[in-house]
Amino acid sequence: MNVEVSYLYRDASNYKQYESVVVKLVDVDKPEGLESLLREQFADLQVWPDVLHFRPEGLGWPTAYFEDHDEGGDDLDLHELESIVATRKAPFDHLL
Repeated sequence: MNVEVSYLYRDASNYKQYESVVVKLVDVDKPEGLESLLREQFADLQVWPDVLHFRPEGLGWPTAYFEDHDEGGDDLDLHELESIVATRKAPFDHLL
């Protein structure tokens, strides 16, 4: 099953930039399973209980950082999961 994972980066000023990637699910049978897998893999990054934070670069996925992203300042290096939906689109080259 292919799913489209949509996520965003929110900088310290609350500006948002969006990104998405289509992946083929291999180790899980439904989109909700991928969310659980991400939550487990990035458990140490969770800031708020209702938002799943992760680092897409840790999965080989594109990031949504702004060009002036500054981890040395107030900007976080975390992305927020927005949605995971089944799709017929062709997957990105990384499998989960």
